[in-house]
Amino acid sequence: MVRKAVFSGKFYPSTADEIKSFIEENLSGHNNINVQENLKKLGLILPHAGYVYSAKTAIRAIEKAQKLIKPATVILIGTNHTGIGNGVCSVWDSGQWETPFGKVNVNNEIAEELIKSSDLFEKDYSAHIYEHSIEVQLPLLKYFFDDFKIVPIIYNIQNITYTFQIIEIFKKLNFNNLLFVASSDFNHYEDDKTTRLKDQILIEKILERDIKGMYQVANEFNITACGLGPMSILVGLFNNIELVDHTTSAEFSNDYSLTVGYASFLLR
Repeated sequence: MVRKAVFSGKFYPSTADEIKSFIEENLSGHNNINVQENLKKLGLILPHAGYVYSAKTAIRAIEKAQKLIKPATVILIGTNHTGIGNGVCSVWDSGQWETPFGKVNVNNEIAEELIKSSDLFEKDYSAHIYEHSIEVQLPLLKYFFDDFKIVPIIYNIQNITYTFQIIEIFKKLNFNNLLFVASSDFNHYEDDKTTRLKDQILIEKILERDIKGMYQVANEFNITACGLGPMSILVGLFNNIELVDHTTSAEFSNDYSLTVGYASFLLR
């Protein structure tokens, strides 16, 4: 089964040439540094809004990751904006995903292992069909890494208990060259000052690797980061976390009264 690129031309440009131009206009310049560590596991936390708002922040982190890993498989953990989906985590277990750069194959071996490992993971396509949080990452990843397989997972029911269980399952995956990507925007629809303050509170907990603290401050301060679950999974999988970039939608829109926060992190 092929998952169509339903948000092409909406959240991001519809052609490979347009995406390539957009990415190259937003490179930091550090991409020319020839460093290659060949890590076997790496993590990224990336935003998933329309490219004009958040892709610059994502690109900053992916271009750093490119110097550290050549992933065989990217495990993408997205959030659920549609309310459609079955179980705690919906796994797209086979076939291909369409991108403007060509189709990407699903790693059915890892997908099946996850589904067999726990009832937290279910084979379910419905959560993915109209969900953008994974799709928008693929053209960016395809540009930088070219040839890799994916395991698309939508984390439907995000809570701290499930998060710790999922972390332990992921730790047991015996595969090399894995890139884990958690897809999330940060605080939503408040003025720029408030969004930046709330984002910073959550960012500090992420950098401290404090998963319980992430959930606590999100609840206490009403921080409306939509992918708290995916982000907290990655925080539990890696020991070192670097904040790469943080901004808000106001940087592009110039509307400081109603903003969304975006941050990217590199985890190893």
